[in-house]
Amino acid sequence: MAALYVRTERRELSAALGSVGELKNVILQSVFEARRFTDSQNTQAEVAGNRDGSRVSVIYLFIGDLNFWRVVAVGSAGDFNAARTIGDEVADAIDNLHFL
Repeated sequence: MAALYVRTERRELSAALGSVGELKNVILQSVFEARRFTDSQNTQAEVAGNRDGSRVSVIYLFIGDLNFWRVVAVGSAGDFNAARTIGDEVADAIDNLHFL
């Protein structure tokens, strides 16, 4: 059975970063590539990759100033728990990134 999991959170861009584009580059390298995702990509719309029968997409929706909605969406060939597990892993990994 296939599943879809979506996690949304309001976030503020770190002052140490120049733009959301810079953050997305870090996410691609430090989250997707470091965690063995395949077909990882960073486009204007998303940072995304595949792993274990799931497609994970991270998008940032501008609110104002340095504030954004972060949306982590997972489409999984497995069940909902598999989709939630990988979605939470990615969101938590992004939350644990540190910028100087």
